[in-house]
Amino acid sequence: MRWVFRGTGAFVGRIESETRIAFWPDEPSDHGFDPSRLITIDLARTPAAAALGEISYDAVEVDDCFSGPNGDVRGTTIGPRWPEIQVSGAVYLEQRFCERLPPAIRPPLPPKFMGGRAYEYTTVLYWPDRDDPRAGKRYAGHHAELLEERSSLARVAVYPQGMSDRPNVEPRTMWIDLSSAEQTDAGPQSLTEIGLGNASKRGALYLISTGLPSSYVIPRTRVEEDEEKVEEDEEAE
Repeated sequence: MRWVFRGTGAFVGRIESETRIAFWPDEPSDHGFDPSRLITIDLARTPAAAALGEISYDAVEVDDCFSGPNGDVRGTTIGPRWPEIQVSGAVYLEQRFCERLPPAIRPPLPPKFMGGRAYEYTTVLYWPDRDDPRAGKRYAGHHAELLEERSSLARVAVYPQGMSDRPNVEPRTMWIDLSSAEQTDAGPQSLTEIGLGNASKRGALYLISTGLPSSYVIPRTRVEEDEEKVEEDEEAE
C-alpha cells in the first residue's frame, strides 16, 4: 500500500486553525479571489502523523515538508507554522483526497502554466512497516529515456522535473539498477514505466528521494493489519 501525492502551487486564502487552512491552487487575482475555488486541508494529516499512529493511513491529506537529497526543501511548504507563516508555496495532495474534490476545483496536472508531464509533479511514499523493500521510502517522478542495458543496470537520461517538453533541455545521464528499491520504485505495481527488455524505453521513472525516519514508525496491531488486508482484498475484487 502507498500514498501518491500530486504537487500544485498554493496561495493561502483562509486560516481556520494552526493546521487547518484553505488555499487556491492558482493565482487568486486571476479570478477575483473567488472563495468557491478554495481547497480546505488539514496540514496535520500527513504521512508522519500516520506513522506515529496519530491518524489512520487512509486519513492522510497532504505530504509532509521535508529535506530532499540535496538538502532542498520539498513537499508541502505553506501554513501558519512552517516554520513561520507561509502564505504561498507548494502543496502535495494525496491522490485519493484529490480525487474526492469537486472537478471544478481539482488542481490539474501538470499545474496551470507549467510544463512537462503529469508524473513529473507526483511522488509516491510506501506505507511503513510492510513486507516490501520500498516500505517507508519516497520516490519522485521524472521523465527519462533508457539508453543502454547491462543485466539489471540501465543507463538513463533523466530530464529536469517540469522541463522535459522544453526544447534544448539537457538531461542528466546516470547508471541505475532498475531492480533495486534503494534506487527506484522497483517492485509490484511500480509507477515507473520504462524498463529492460521489451518494456518502454521512454516515460516515467520514479527515483529514490527520501523516506520516513524509522523512529516515526509505530508497529501496527494485528487488528489493524487484518482490517487493511480486508480492504486490499476488496480493492482487488
